[in-house]
This record gives sequence, structure tokens and C-alpha cells, in this order.
Amino acid sequence: MSEYKELIRQFDRIRSYVRDFYVYGFKTREDFREKSGRTYDNHRRRMESWFSPYIKTDRSGHKKSVFLTIDSGRIPVNPLYQAWRSKTFTDNDISLRFLLPDLLAKGRFLTVEAIADEIQKLNGCLMDTQTIRRKLAFFEKEGLVIRKKEGRQYLYGSAENLALSHPGLLTPLWLAVSFFQGAAPFGFIGSTILDFWNKKNEYFRFHGDYLVHTLEDEILLPILTAMERKCQILLTVKSTRSRRAGDVAITPLRILTSTQTGRRYVCGRRQDSHRFTSFRLDSIQNARILEPDPCFDRYMETFADTFPYIWGVSFGNLRKPETVTMEICFDEKEESYILTRLDREGRGGALKRLEPGVYEYRRLCLDPSELLPWAKSFTGRVRSFHCSDRAVEKRFWDDMNLMEACYLPSDAVPGQEQDHHL
Repeated sequence: MSEYKELIRQFDRIRSYVRDFYVYGFKTREDFREKSGRTYDNHRRRMESWFSPYIKTDRSGHKKSVFLTIDSGRIPVNPLYQAWRSKTFTDNDISLRFLLPDLLAKGRFLTVEAIADEIQKLNGCLMDTQTIRRKLAFFEKEGLVIRKKEGRQYLYGSAENLALSHPGLLTPLWLAVSFFQGAAPFGFIGSTILDFWNKKNEYFRFHGDYLVHTLEDEILLPILTAMERKCQILLTVKSTRSRRAGDVAITPLRILTSTQTGRRYVCGRRQDSHRFTSFRLDSIQNARILEPDPCFDRYMETFADTFPYIWGVSFGNLRKPETVTMEICFDEKEESYILTRLDREGRGGALKRLEPGVYEYRRLCLDPSELLPWAKSFTGRVRSFHCSDRAVEKRFWDDMNLMEACYLPSDAVPGQEQDHHL
């Protein structure tokens, strides 16, 4: 039987559990069927340790659900960052993290062999030079160590301390870093900087912040890197319906964020179907950068021409956009906010005044079904709704008639005309 450990080796194994506890708090132990009950118990214990102030429980009969409840407007730092701090480490990792900066302080430059000798002399432990060399390479990549060549050997020294070299720089930066850690992607970096300098966010609170975004940043980083390098990328995508995972190669072109749900999507061109598509970042389990795509710029131009006909993130099944036309009736004096909504939320649709109190809204959409939830938010004021895709138009009126049937008086005579206004 494997021993329970609070630290984890791979973040993707815990990502889905943290998301389920945070987003789908109603799930019980029996609902997590992809892994064993013991795996669920281990992950639950980890999260109860990481997020103890925010853990709540609820019981339905003999079943208990565990969930996270967090008010972003009342916390200085995203508590989900704690999951990133849970990565496991070895004894050598933690030892070298403290020993190397101490040995390389005060401008000293040493070879790997000299460092190993110093560690053995001062601390009584013999470390393999290859282990020290790997840790130095990691510190060099992080900007903590400088490497220079003298003759045939490399010397390593500590990087310049910003607090000493630029004494007036850091204090003004705390405000910017405090804002960055809560407002931008990869905010965990800002939080880590504050922790490193023993600082706290004392300035900002973010109402309605999507805290769960930090769980996707590990996927977002290689996607943005592929976009910068104009490369293809191989995504391992897990279906939200079948729960099966499969690989798909795309050329990523843009990241979109829903202002309603907060979900983030990557839009790109699939290599197998040669069509534009989009994937939710929270459904992507892994992302691996492939070779550069010589057609990247051409795809980007085509995407820019197509994007005005996208309502949300769906590109539909046809290459020709459909036309949606809707007439809205309202009191222009008492309900001027309706006109404001049509203008602000219409996403580039054409608005035309037909007569006093009646406006026509028209828009071209590659997938007009995405527009339906917004159109139905004007229920009670829709005088007509037409779509060149008859299936979408039928779906709209079927939904309206179904809702109307729910609110008709129970004693209404079947077939009798009712005075109603959709």
C-alpha cells in the first residue's frame, strides 16, 4: 500500500480535483468514479490541508460532499495558489536551495568541483557533482546564478541582488506586483515574488475574480509560447461528456475568455479537419509544442476575417454565416436601458429603428445557436425572430412556446387564442 504524501509530483493529477471541489461542490465520494476511492480520499486530505479556511461540507442523507467556498472580494491572495506550492522535492533539492546561495555570496565564483568540496568541508555531506550541476543550471535559468567561462572550465556565481544594486526600484514595484498577482494570468508568479520579499498585498481586492484560472495556467503557458513561436501544438483533450481523452494537433491563434462564465478557450486551426475550432482550457490535460507552422500568418489573416462572425467561440459547421433578425418592442422613455443593452451587448450587430418603440437587430453568425440565450433574455419584448437557419429559428420558437405553456392559466381552454406577448 502506497504511503499518503501531502506533496505531489505532477500538478495535472490534482488540477481536476481542485476544480471539481471549487466549481462542482455538490459531488460526493461516489461521484468520483475515474479513480479509486483511496485516490479521492488522498486528494481530499491534501485540499483540506491546503485550503482549510475555505473547506465546507454538506450532507444529503448518508452522503457527504466537500467543497470550497471563497469570496474573492475579501481575500488579498488567491488561495488556490497554494496548490502550486505543493510540488514534491528531494532532500538534495532543499539542501542545495540554501547551500548554494550561501557559498556563492559576496561575489565568489567557483567551479562545480570546488562547490562540492566546500559542501563536504562545511556540512559533512558528499554530493554528486552532476546533481550540483543540474541544480546550478536550474538556478541559472531562473536568473539566480551567473555562469562564466575561464579557460576550459565554467565558474558559477550569485546573480546581482536587485535590492542592493537598485535600492530605489523595489518599493514602487510592490504596488504593481500586488495588482498583477490578482488581475493577470500567471498571477502565481506575482504572489511568489511577494512571498520571496516577505511582502503582502495590502492594496487590492478583486470582486468577481475567476480564481480557478490559476489551475489552467500550466496549460496556457505552452499555448502562448506556441503562438509566439508560430508553432503547432499537440493537445490532450478530455471530453466533458464522454470523459475520454484524445490527442489533437492545432495551430493556436487566439485565447478567448467568456465574460459570462469566465471560461477560457484556445482558438486555432485543426490539422486533421483543416477547420477552425476551439477548446476549453479546463478540458485540456496536456499541451506539447510541435514544429513551426509555415502557414501561421495565412491562418491568422483568415481567422481575423472570420472572427467578426463569431458570437461566442463556436465556428459552426458551415463556412457561410447565417443571418439572425430580431425585432424588439419597448417603451423608449421608461425602458431606455433596453436600447443600451442592444447596443452594448449586440457584439457588432446592426441596430435599426423601425418605428417609435420598435427596433430591429440584425447580425451575421457562423453558429447562430450561440446567440439564442442572449436573444431569449429579451422575452416579453420580442415581436419577431427570424434566422436563415430554419432549425435555429424553430428551436427559438419551440422554447418560447414551451415556456408560454408553463405560465398559461391552468383553466385555459385548449385551442383558445390567448393574449400574450413574446
